[in-house]
Amino acid sequence: MSSRDQILSRLRAARRPFEDAPPRPRQYIPVANDMDTSIDALVERFAAELVNLKGEAYVEDSEDAVRERVVSLLRDLNATRVLAWHFNHIPVKKLREAVEAAGVEIVQPDTHDEFRAETLATAEGAQASITGVEAAIAATGTMIVRTGPGRGRIPTVLAPCHIAVISASQLMPRLENWVAAQRARGIQTLTGQANVCFISGPSRTGDIEMELILGVHGPGRVIAVIRR
Repeated sequence: MSSRDQILSRLRAARRPFEDAPPRPRQYIPVANDMDTSIDALVERFAAELVNLKGEAYVEDSEDAVRERVVSLLRDLNATRVLAWHFNHIPVKKLREAVEAAGVEIVQPDTHDEFRAETLATAEGAQASITGVEAAIAATGTMIVRTGPGRGRIPTVLAPCHIAVISASQLMPRLENWVAAQRARGIQTLTGQANVCFISGPSRTGDIEMELILGVHGPGRVIAVIRR
């Protein structure tokens, strides 16, 4: 048996389930109780929680207002280039056209070909990114993103400012609701993805002196623009 086979054999043996572990509950126990689950209340709670996490939230009542808000944010950033998901995965129509009309170059990075180095070099020059989300959790101000065709990971982590466009219909009260939905769809829909990420505000880290620093390992600004 080779060294590799020996290591794999030990890893497989270590994956035996804990015999004394309690059975999985039939229903998830909510961590955040007594929540108003109306759409307006979920929007308000999510925005408040994201702000508490040092993020930013803007709630708009129309697609026109969302487009105007995104373009205004890009102008404030003096952005000339943005990274983006495919706009089919962003829940506001004609957003691409609005961004391009503002004179901002849109890059949708694909690093799965022979031009990976050139793509990354281009992406590093972007001042912001624009994505959608799979879901947003009101109780914690968390955005959930899942990789897939047209939904790459680079736009969510590389640019210094991440703008996420969210529809109010994507809001869920608690993380447990999202987990239960994955179970109902079949766990393979989750395990078959290369990456599922939970974004709760800007990237942050604490140094040895307990000083919180934003933007070290990812975007220093996280902005949600929510279409009510």
